[in-house]
Parts: sequence; C-alpha cells; structure tokens
Amino acid sequence: MKKLALLPVILFSLLSFSIFAIELDEEPEKDLAEVDNAAAATFSLEDIERLELEVLDTPPLIDGDLTDKFWASSSILSINLEMYPTRFAKSIVDTDALIGVTKTHVYFAFNAYDPDVSQLRTAVRDEDGVKDDDYVSVVIDPTGNLRKKYEFRVNPSGSKSDVLQNTVSDRYIYDWDTEWDAAAKITDSGYLVEIAIPIDSLRSPKAEGEERNMWALILKRSYPRKIDRTMGGIYIIHPPNTISAQQIASSQGGEMQFENATRNLELYPYAIYHSSEKRNYQQPFEQREEIEEFDAGMDMTLTVDNSTIVAATVNPNFTDVEADIARDSINNPFNVFKPEKRRFFQQDMDLYSTLMSLVYTRNIIDPDLGLSVTHETKEFAAGVFWASDEETEVIIPDNLGSDTVELDTLDGQSMAARYVSAAGGSAYGFLSTVRTAEDYENGVVAHDGLINLGIDDKLRYQVALSSTEYPASFAEDICEEDGCLDVDPEEDCELGDCATTSEVLRVNPDEKVEGYAVQIKYKHQSPNTLFWGNYFDISKDFRADLGFLRKSDYRLYNVAYGRNWYFETFRGDQGKSRGRVYLVATHIESQSGQKIETGYDIWGEFRGSYQTVLRPGYRIKQKAVNRIQQNTLELNSNAPKFDESYFQWYLETSPITDWTFNLDGRYGDVADADNIVLGKMKEFKPRVRYQVGDFNFSLQHTLRNFDFESKQLYQENFTTFTANYRRSDDRVFRLLVKWDETDRDVDRWRGEENSYEREVEIEFTHTRYLSKNLAILTGLKFEREKDNTIAHDFTNDRQFYLKLNYNMGFIGN
Repeated sequence: MKKLALLPVILFSLLSFSIFAIELDEEPEKDLAEVDNAAAATFSLEDIERLELEVLDTPPLIDGDLTDKFWASSSILSINLEMYPTRFAKSIVDTDALIGVTKTHVYFAFNAYDPDVSQLRTAVRDEDGVKDDDYVSVVIDPTGNLRKKYEFRVNPSGSKSDVLQNTVSDRYIYDWDTEWDAAAKITDSGYLVEIAIPIDSLRSPKAEGEERNMWALILKRSYPRKIDRTMGGIYIIHPPNTISAQQIASSQGGEMQFENATRNLELYPYAIYHSSEKRNYQQPFEQREEIEEFDAGMDMTLTVDNSTIVAATVNPNFTDVEADIARDSINNPFNVFKPEKRRFFQQDMDLYSTLMSLVYTRNIIDPDLGLSVTHETKEFAAGVFWASDEETEVIIPDNLGSDTVELDTLDGQSMAARYVSAAGGSAYGFLSTVRTAEDYENGVVAHDGLINLGIDDKLRYQVALSSTEYPASFAEDICEEDGCLDVDPEEDCELGDCATTSEVLRVNPDEKVEGYAVQIKYKHQSPNTLFWGNYFDISKDFRADLGFLRKSDYRLYNVAYGRNWYFETFRGDQGKSRGRVYLVATHIESQSGQKIETGYDIWGEFRGSYQTVLRPGYRIKQKAVNRIQQNTLELNSNAPKFDESYFQWYLETSPITDWTFNLDGRYGDVADADNIVLGKMKEFKPRVRYQVGDFNFSLQHTLRNFDFESKQLYQENFTTFTANYRRSDDRVFRLLVKWDETDRDVDRWRGEENSYEREVEIEFTHTRYLSKNLAILTGLKFEREKDNTIAHDFTNDRQFYLKLNYNMGFIGN
C-alpha cells in the first residue's frame, strides 16, 4: 500500500521535468508536451525520502548568505540525479540543499558547486525571465494529487521566475505570479541561493484532525553547458498546519529588516497620471476617451484560512501589461492570443484553465469591479468570479478565421464557476461561464477530465454545451461597410468587394443558438517513443464568449508517431544529445462534411551540443483558406483548395556563454487568405540575445516575402529591440523599439488597402522600488506612422505615465 501511495510522486517527478524541454519548443509542437527523458535507468520507490520537519522559530535573512543559525537546524537535502538527457543517472555536478519550515513559510537554501564559474549563464532578468540560464528551482505539489504544481526558479544573479503547471489541462502558465522572496550570490566555487515561500502562496489546504498534508517536492538544477542538463532530487515533506503572525527577514540597503509575513488582508492600491494622446494626420492631439488622465484603483486579497481566499478588484490598470505583444502576419486570419498580467485575474488562472480555453480574461477589457472566492482542500478546488466590464469584447469564430466585436458603449457582466477534483494522477472537473449585456447573453457548461493510464500515457477530454443570443449591434460592429446585414445570399459578393463576412453570418442577430464542443487528447511519451491522437468536434453554433475560441464548425482528426535516439555528438560534450524523427497526419472538415484541410508532416529534431535545438520539417497540405463569395458559408467550390508544400525550421544555439542566436523560417508554396491565391512564401526570423551582468538586450527581425506569379504581392518587415538594465536591486530601466513596415501590390490585391504602411514605436520605462512595498513606474511612449496617402511620417501617439504601486498587509485573528 505504501508503494502504491507513492506512485503519484513518481508521476509528479517525471511530469515536472518535462517543462525543461517544453520551454524551447515553438511550432510545430506547441500542443505537445515534450519528452524529457532518455535511456531509462532503474529507480525504485524506496529511493524517495520522507521528511518530518520541525517548526523553527527565527527565520533566516534572505540575502544569499547561508551562515544564519536557521540553516544549522534545517534538514539536509541534495540534487544527485540527472533527469535530462538521461533519466535517473548520477548527477555530474554536486548541489547541496537545505529546507526549513516556520509556521508560515518554507525556506530553501542551495549551494550549487561549479568547476568553472566563468561558464555560468546568468544575467539580471525581467520577472519570469529565467529560462535558458543556470538556475536552481523548487517544484511543489501542495496536495500530492498531481492537480497542479508550483515552480520557483532563481538564477545566480538573483532573478526569479515562477511557473504554474496545470496537470489537468496540460498547460504551463508562465503569466502566473505570486508573492515570494529570494536572493543569490556567486562564489569562487559556484553560487548560493536562498528562497522564502509563504505557505499561503502555495494554497496548501489545511489538514483535518490528526491528518498531515503531504507535499511532493522536486529540487531541480538547470546546468546548460555544451549540452542542456537538468538534475534533480525527489522528496516527500509534511508542512506545518498552524498559521500565526510571523516575521520574515530580508536585506534592504545592506541592513536587516523584518516585516510581517502572514497577512490575512492584503491591499494593492495604485494611483496613476496617464497622459495618452492620439491624433490623425495634421490634426491636434486629444486625450483618449477610454483612458482617464488621473485614475486610481485597488486589488484586495483576504485569506480566511489556508483553504479559502476572497479577492476583489476596483478599476485594475493595464499600463504595465501591454509591453510588446507579438505581431502576426497579415496572412493569419485568426485572432492573436494575449497574455494576462492583471493581478486579480492572474491569481486563479490555473483553476479556470481547461483543455479548451473557455476562460480568457483578456476579453474583459475595462472592468470597474470584480469579485472572486476560491476554496481548496486536499481532495478538490472550487471557485467563482464575477466582473463588471464597461466595454464588451467578443471573439466571433468561423472555420476559416475569426473576428472581434468591440463595443465600448455596451456594459457587460462576466462570471465563471469551477470545480475540480484529483487523486492518483487522474482528475475530473466542471466549469460554467456566463456573459451578459443589453440584449446579449452567452452561457457555457462543461465537464473535463484526466485519465492517468500510467507514467507515460495520459487521456484528457472535455465536453461543453453553449447557448447564445446576439443583438444586431454585434454583427454591425464587424461589418465591412453599412448594409452588411441586408446582403442577398444569391447576389455576387466576392471577397474584397462585399459588405459582409463569414463572421457576420455567424452572429445570427436576435436568434438564440445552441451548440456543443468535444475535445479528446491521448498522449504517450516515453524515453524512446512518442505518440499522440487528437479528436476535436466543435459545432457551428458553439460559442465560448468568455474564452479564447477562435474556430468553430469543424471536426479535426490528428495523429503522430515518433522515435528518439541518444548519442554523443562530440567527444567534449560530456553527455548525450537527442535526435528525433516523427510523422504527423491531420484532417479537418466542416460539420457538414466539407473538407477544409488534409495534411502530412515529417519532422526531425536535434537537441544537444552548444545549447543547440534544430527542428527542420516538411509539410504538405491541401487546404482552404477563405471563401470567394462572402455572403454564404458554403465551402466546396466556394473555398478553393490549394496544394501547399513548404519547408519549416526552428534553430536556436548558444556556442558562447553570453550570446544566443535563433533563426526560424519557412520556404515554399503557401496559400494567402486575403487574396485566395497560392504563392511562394519566404519567411526568415533571425534573433540575437546578449546577456552580461546587469545588462541584456534582444534584437529580432521578421521578414515575410510573398510572391504570386513570380512577382511580389506583399512584404512584411518587423523589427524589435529590447534592452534592460538593472542599476541596482531597486532600479530597473527598459527600452523598447519596434519598427514595422508592410508593402502591398494593390493593383493585384482584393479590396482596398494601402500600398505602404510603417509604424515606429519607442517606449522607455523606469521602475524604482522605494521599499519592498512601494514602487514607482515612469514611462514615455511615442509612435510615428506613415503610409502612401500622406506626404511624410508624423507622431500619431504620445504617452507619459507616472504610476504608484503600494502593497499593505494587515494581520487578523
């Protein structure tokens, strides 16, 4: 029975290390969790050490120095196993670790030995920027049932990242943030790290009676040299159950400072002056109507006990959220995903994360008030949130594209409720969402589950039902021109010369529509083989307006099979690289059986020497990209099928410690959705990153050139430069420059577009931390634009903002 109870811990350890490989993955495997292991070695359940920890009284000073008396009373751990590329081999470098627990915090210390500290890959990073560096991390499952896992990373420069791994939905949430503290120090023999994690941050449920909670714990060390390595140690610990006022010590300005660490009530008020002015060509600047020049708001979190948290927000602010959202090609007819950084919506995003993205809080544009309650025990988690929005934004999906309704005059209400239970690596849950506004409503109910078939095999599924009623204003907002609702379906209405679109036809004003959605995903990942099979069935009238659903009216069948090999590429590598080959087949059709896409891919992958990841592939597809007649949803002859065939690749390498180079791209025959033609696509995306000490920069460029009938139809050039400098622990400077240019051959373009467009954006921000609780954010932003209709470029957008963020906590009984 004891061995059986520990099986989830083995699963937890293997799943935790898969995140190491996922981070470098981009297309074509964005929906596939990476296999992280190599030739299997023996590992028994008896190798997992259980720790019964005593509650210690005086916390350590978090300054990267391990001489505090606290550590002399703590328990000794180690990181002695290699997890990647060879599973459960002996670690090639030593890492000592310590753990201690107070009534409110769990503390970790690391002494990471290194034979040559000049080879450390580290720099001062933005928050959540620790990815390719040397680092140590703590991975904790606070319930021991594999429902979710928290990872806390610290690099030798003291930069932090936290990651939330949702096992049920198979998602790794990098946008999630919580409160914790850490410090690091580089020494002659390696580097030291101290970490302090509030137990409240882990949402660790309170044990009942004599029962003690079990935490599954992984200690990890990333060791990137000629090849990537990840080492680890696996443990089971029992945290204390009591909660009381506690102080945590930290170093501020070279002096020891104590502050209350357990806060029943935390308030995060802000105040901002934001001059945000925009103008058209040769017109005066005017303040944006949707942005108040002077504004204030607040987030609040009330911890009733370890199990129940009540949160509220009043007028959350977007100022430090929209830094550099990725731009996408004009050839992409689907909406682009945007990350969430508002504290209120961040804190519970893992609870509402499911196989289908049914809760996407970036749809809540300008909330004036929000409330949430979450309750978590060892067996289950449940929550509900509500937000009142002064604007309404909804994604309207089609099977060939999507569009967005944006109504800034329509107030809306959004609500979601969630329940999920997990045990033994399996889980099931329920989710309900509601969005309403004047004459508009959308409701979704869903059930999802994870069936654990073994260490290497998982089956995930989700089924959902929706009911929706749209007002005519929704369709009018996405119309190309007036009168789009009155277009006769029998008249000629070609793309580029038609008032309506397929998304308009999907709205069905003033008519209640109901739909369903099904997703089933099976995944096998072992050291030597990988296989997955997916089935999606989304009805034509299914809508998830609080979610990120950008495609409907389709069925998808997708399978893949691959093999892994492990070998030493060069004698000096001191370890194995991994090679992989896999095949992918995909078929997509509409609900009426009309073919949308049939495709086959073959991919190779090399991951090894000099931090190199090379993933070349060749894809062939027969694919429909748009409809000729826009006043009908008919496909068949109305949506021509093109025979696409192209090479695609991803390359990343870091042969020099401080430099990383990337080159992604594709080349071949690709269909263009805006013009419904097949042409030659040449896409190249080079990137270079440099890091040293307190300074780092990134320069990347995207070139897309599309030729039709041996002549350029359009060309896109996107350039992004970012630089970060941390003068001291309390000052951060950031510079962002974006340069975007688009050229079109309008004589051969469907519809009316500019032949030339250019946008240049420059943003400078300075963050000053006056204390651990008080920060000032200052920013300047200018944007200039130019197109073929005006004589010269001009400044169309200028902004200045000064924002004050404060954190105050109160202790109750």
